[in-house]
Amino acid sequence: MKIEDIVLYICKKYPLPEELSKARLTKLVYLADWKSCEQTGKQLSNIKWYFHNFGPYVDDVVNAARRSDHLRVIETENFYGDPKELISAAKDAPFPRMEKAEIEVLDSVIEETRRLYWNDFIRHVYDTPPIAQSNRHTYLNLENFAKQARG
Repeated sequence: MKIEDIVLYICKKYPLPEELSKARLTKLVYLADWKSCEQTGKQLSNIKWYFHNFGPYVDDVVNAARRSDHLRVIETENFYGDPKELISAAKDAPFPRMEKAEIEVLDSVIEETRRLYWNDFIRHVYDTPPIAQSNRHTYLNLENFAKQARG
């Protein structure tokens, strides 16, 4: 599945679009990849996840948004006046075509995170086995973590 489709779906469905900073959106895509691995053994995307200083982070998500005709990257400021980039769907962007199982994974991630303020959201991300059991500055093989969890 294309990263752009995952991002577009989240942008169109997330109930609080003003919270879709590149950091939060990237972590939502990570959570979707992890949940998909738990359920099917495979990621939704082809992202090679990296455990950066502040959790799972790669530029693939924001780069896909920048290349897309259906997504916008908007430069703004956070509460403290620091630069912040928000990602949103263009007004006329169509919903991407997806399989039912893919939609269920994305809807589940949206539902379980939509009420979480930033600190609780980050705690939720850090509680996933690939982050909880890995060292910073390493690549995360989500499919292997899921396989280990299944025994």
